Amino acid sequence: MVKLSLAPQRAGGSALEGARRHAAGVIAAALLTAAPAFVAPPAIAATDGAAIGSCLIQKAPGALARCVTDPTCLANLACIQTCTNRPDEATCQIACGDKFANGVTEAFTKAAVTEQKCVPQRQDDGSWPVPADSTLVTKFSASDLDGDWYISAGLNKAFDIFDCQLHRFSAPAPDLLVGNLQWRIKDPVAGTNFVTRYTVQTFKQDASRPGILYNHDNEFLHYQDDWYVLANRRAYDDAKGEGGDAASKGGYVVVYYRGSNDAWDGYGGAVIYTREPKLRQEYVPEISAALDKVGLRWADFTETDNSCNAAESRLEELEADFVLVESKVAGGFSTFEKLLVDDVVGLEKELVKDVVGIEREIVRDAKRVEAALEDDVAAVEAELQTAAQKGIPSLFKRR
Repeated sequence: MVKLSLAPQRAGGSALEGARRHAAGVIAAALLTAAPAFVAPPAIAATDGAAIGSCLIQKAPGALARCVTDPTCLANLACIQTCTNRPDEATCQIACGDKFANGVTEAFTKAAVTEQKCVPQRQDDGSWPVPADSTLVTKFSASDLDGDWYISAGLNKAFDIFDCQLHRFSAPAPDLLVGNLQWRIKDPVAGTNFVTRYTVQTFKQDASRPGILYNHDNEFLHYQDDWYVLANRRAYDDAKGEGGDAASKGGYVVVYYRGSNDAWDGYGGAVIYTREPKLRQEYVPEISAALDKVGLRWADFTETDNSCNAAESRLEELEADFVLVESKVAGGFSTFEKLLVDDVVGLEKELVKDVVGIEREIVRDAKRVEAALEDDVAAVEAELQTAAQKGIPSLFKRR
C-alpha cells in the first residue's frame, strides 16, 4: 500500500555538522544539474533537473534551506542522488523517502510539488488500469475488514512489501472503513534494526459496487487511493458465530489498488490481507485465480515477514539511526565531492601550466639580458685594451 504519512524526526548528531555545512553549498549547485528526484514517496517523473533546481531556488528558497540544514531531509536528498539512472530509479527514490521522513522533508515535498509546482506530475502510463466490474466481488461490507489484519503478501516492491504490516480496521458505518496502519522500515546499515511507521486512512464504499473503496480528500499531495476487492474469504466471527473455519479463524482479502497525487498519477499495486501473520498456502489457488482475472500472477508476489519481533533499546535505535543517516549523507555527497576535487585538480593543472610558462619566459629574458651584458662587457674590455695600446693612462692606475 502507498503510505504517505511522515514520522517525527529521528536523526541527528554533532558528527553531521561538517557535512551539513558542506552540503548547504553543494546542494544548491547540485540541484541545477542533478536528475530530478526530490519527492518520495511517490517517485517523480523524469524531466529537466536544471529547471526544477532553478524553480526551487527562486520559488521555495526557505523550504530548500531548511531541508539542506536538516540531517534527515538532507540525507533524503543525498540518498535520492544515488538512485539516478538506476534501472529501479523510481523504486529507489520511494525507498529513500521511506527511510528518511520527517516534518522538514514533508514541508519540502509539499513546497516543491504542491505549492510551487516545481516538479511536474508523472502521468498515468496505463500500468495499473481500472479493473472491470466483472472481476470484483459482488458482496462485501466494510465490516468484513473489521479487526486486525496483516498484509501477508504484496506485489509492488515500493509500496507493498514491508515487515510487520499490521492494520487495525474499524467500521463506524456500514459503508465506512477506518484503518490504523503500521509497517516497518529496515535500516540498510544497521541490519536487524528498524523504524516503525504509522498512519490513519479512511475509506468510503462505492454506493452501487461494494467491491470498491475510495480513500480521497487527503491534504498531503492531494493523494487518493482506490481499492478494488478481487476476492475475500470471511474470517470466522466469534461474536456472530459465522464466517470461515471456526477452528482456524482464517480468512483473506485480495485488494488491487491504483492511486494518484500531485507528483504521480496512476501508481498501483496489490496486497493480500490475512487474519494471521503468515499466508496459508491452501489459499494460494483461490487467490491466484482472482489475480488472473486482472492480468496479475501470484508468482510475482512476495510474502512478508509479520513476526514483528521486539525493537532494540532506545539507545541502540538512536545509535543505529545516527550511523544510518551519517553514512547516507557521506555516501550521497561523495560524488559531489569528487566533482569538486576534479575541478580543483583541473584548476591546479592550469595554474601549474601558467607558472611553468612564466618561468620559461623569465629564463628566456634572463638569458637575453645576460647575453647583452656579456656583449657590453666584451666591448668595454676591447676599448680599454685599445686605449692602453695607444698609451692612454689608465683611469684606475695607482698614483
